[in-house]
Amino acid sequence: MQGAGISVLTHAELQDWVSQALREVGAEAVSGEGSLDAVRAVHSEIFVRAVSKRREALLAAAVAEAALARGRAVFYTGGTIMAGFHAPRMGHAFNAAAYIARRAGAAVVSIDLHFPRGTWELHLEHAFPLLVVYGGVDGPSFGHLVRRGHAVVPLPLPPGAGDESLVRVLAPAIDAAGEPLVVQLGFDIHRDDPTGYLFASELFFYELGRLLSGRAFFISVECPSTPSVFKRSIAALLAGLRGSEPPRVEPHKEGRKVVEEVRRVAGRARKLLERLRRRER
Repeated sequence: MQGAGISVLTHAELQDWVSQALREVGAEAVSGEGSLDAVRAVHSEIFVRAVSKRREALLAAAVAEAALARGRAVFYTGGTIMAGFHAPRMGHAFNAAAYIARRAGAAVVSIDLHFPRGTWELHLEHAFPLLVVYGGVDGPSFGHLVRRGHAVVPLPLPPGAGDESLVRVLAPAIDAAGEPLVVQLGFDIHRDDPTGYLFASELFFYELGRLLSGRAFFISVECPSTPSVFKRSIAALLAGLRGSEPPRVEPHKEGRKVVEEVRRVAGRARKLLERLRRRER
């Protein structure tokens, strides 16, 4: 399956720099509108009324349906992670990732500097498995998420965590989550993001592609960072998915305290991952 049948999707009417960058790597332009029924499938009527006159919600629904039809897709709708059960925050007018997870019976893996508050609300409402890699400085605690969630695996990372730490927590998480798998991928974890404190390089995005290459997946582009970061990282991700050569970059050297903290996070998550693995079987 490696490298075969990978679609990159955005909507023909989206003209922002992220969509343009995706077209440069061969993205297919989805046309037409989706339905508010798709929005209604995961969001409340309060949310539906709030976005009913916003065309971007229908464009996002069209991209989500196209991704579902492909089965192995990287897609961009303008962002999904802050679209919650009732509230369309930060311009995110439809949580396409949560919609695909519900339709496909999939777990969601969120990888972002920020905690995905919208996806978390939808997890609480719909109980799809949720594995969350986020900057632990700004998000909820491990214990709070475990007490409140349904089959949730929190993976909060300390400042200074880089490629090695991200792969350390994600490899077993992806293995436990089964397939198909929905990934919300933020590029603000890159070390060149101007406001971030995580230190992923293009090597991480390449390794993530390799981890996902043998399975069915849906990858939602989130928090694109800067044009330079995004273009280098999306190219590395696609190279990993397709089995091409890795990028030639030097990884960030993590400090001893960071390594120790990430080992503790991975250790705390081990039992949760085993429960999830048994559930997916």
